[in-house]
Amino acid sequence: MLRILNLEAGYGALRVLKGLSLHVSEGEAVALIGANGAGKTTLLKTVAGILRPRCGTILLDKQPIQIKPAERIVRMGCALVPEGRHVFSTLTVRENLILGAYSRWSRKNRKDIDEVLEEVYSLFGILRERHAQLAGTLSGGQQQMLAIGRALMSRPRLLIMDEPSLGVAPLVVKDIFNTISILKNKGLTILLVEQNARAALAVADRGYVIETGQIVLEGTSRELADNPEVQRAYLGKEYQRIDE
Repeated sequence: MLRILNLEAGYGALRVLKGLSLHVSEGEAVALIGANGAGKTTLLKTVAGILRPRCGTILLDKQPIQIKPAERIVRMGCALVPEGRHVFSTLTVRENLILGAYSRWSRKNRKDIDEVLEEVYSLFGILRERHAQLAGTLSGGQQQMLAIGRALMSRPRLLIMDEPSLGVAPLVVKDIFNTISILKNKGLTILLVEQNARAALAVADRGYVIETGQIVLEGTSRELADNPEVQRAYLGKEYQRIDE
């Protein structure tokens, strides 16, 4: 579904991505792990159309998207859950969710949008309970749920997520990754950027390790979890295999 070839991108004179290539097949969840500053967020911003690449190719369903605007990429079926959530704090939970469907909004789509809204409320019951509450008054974990729900309102076929566990309480992190598993089991394709490598590998089919803007390692989740270098750098001494 997503194929990235020899991608280079950065900010001004700073070159962050250096010939990066990866792919995500339809229906699979792929984790991208790496240290701060490795280029993970830059990659997702480039895929989402927020940042224009310097060179390289990004294919979504075999269609090049590297020069398309962000709103067009959303219409093509790719939605981003950004790092830091970026909810509209002065709008209600429901208003934030409805804004997520802006690319599909029309009178004839109103029934479908209501159905997606109900699906989001089914995933995140707390959002239903607090549908009239201002988003800025939610906890960090609730705002993260709202950011995921807002992205789902566009009915994406590819969901790209940037650090969904960042700044979220441990118990809520577990709920969020359970939701990611549910979405994956429903057939949604997912590219997950996450510093919590344990949680990311537990939910993903495959993974990539990125360092200084380049992919340095790839494999199944099991292969990466069993790799001593990955364990040392990202999983910690107390890590146990993902099936234990």
